[in-house]
Amino acid sequence: MIFVIDEIGLRNLLHQWLLNYKIFIPQVANGQKIPNLTILDKEKLERFSTSVFLNIRTNEPLKAVFSLPKEKVAIFNDKEEKGVKEEKKNLVIGAKVCDLRPLAVLKKMYLEKNFVFEEFKEKLENTLIISADCPFPQESCFCNLVGLKPYGEKEVDGIIADLNLSFIDNKILIEVFTKKGEDLLKDRIGVKLEEADKEILEKQKELRKKAEDYLRKINPKDFAENISEKVLGAQEKFWNEVLETCVECFGCLYICPTCFCFLLGDFLVENHYERIKFWDTCYHPMYARVAGGLNPRAEFYKRGRNRFHCKFANFYLEYNFYACSGCGRCSQVCLGKIDIRKILLSL
Repeated sequence: MIFVIDEIGLRNLLHQWLLNYKIFIPQVANGQKIPNLTILDKEKLERFSTSVFLNIRTNEPLKAVFSLPKEKVAIFNDKEEKGVKEEKKNLVIGAKVCDLRPLAVLKKMYLEKNFVFEEFKEKLENTLIISADCPFPQESCFCNLVGLKPYGEKEVDGIIADLNLSFIDNKILIEVFTKKGEDLLKDRIGVKLEEADKEILEKQKELRKKAEDYLRKINPKDFAENISEKVLGAQEKFWNEVLETCVECFGCLYICPTCFCFLLGDFLVENHYERIKFWDTCYHPMYARVAGGLNPRAEFYKRGRNRFHCKFANFYLEYNFYACSGCGRCSQVCLGKIDIRKILLSL
């Protein structure tokens, strides 16, 4: 089921959704080319333009909605322990496919292993997702090299968006994927939805093909079919050479949408304890250190190698998709100008 709406209609929907949802949406500030992920309010809605959805993914990874860099996950004392609950349901609007696969990675690690991360589960269940096509990829993008396409699909490695937005001239196509998405569109007053006709659907296909063709132009060569084996087989000399310019700022890992490692700490606050969860990074020299000061990854090349093992070998061999979405954030923030595409293509 695909409907057509104009910008005024979408703005009216946002006004109505804002009453019931905490809305996360991309917004461009001060002439930025890449939008930031922001929480929508009435003031921001006045400045809102659908043109922001024509950009690539936001600077911040979408995973921050579900797993903050630092967050309180529990409050407890000697009498009781309680989790921290969200007041409103979340509504994410404009998510690109390179931010949906990361949620699939987090889901595998947080919900399908030996323990269930209840806070993540609750946020995932209480969040509706409206994805959006990515009609104008940039040089840093390589979703096509890791099995993804630059437009919204019903399911991305087990993560299902509720609706998807496509932008055709001055019209917006809204594709319904789930019952929740259908119900979200019912929650409207005075907003008319028209069914998409054949002509506009053909234009949608043309724009999607143009985006795919441009990605192929940017990334003309595929990774080796046995890239996982090649990553596992690469030796010390290779890793030292390709990571030579790394300054260990950890920017690539903190901005990565698929990194899932975290630490927990209990801290005394007045008359109670708070359990704080914060992101961890496998590049850090202390990451693998154990009692007695022993460290199986004391040398940097081993920590750098571990990142590639994790994303392109270990995870892929277990789940049959990469723990990388080709979003390109890592190369954009890298002070050493390291592009993981070049590393993988050299294997």
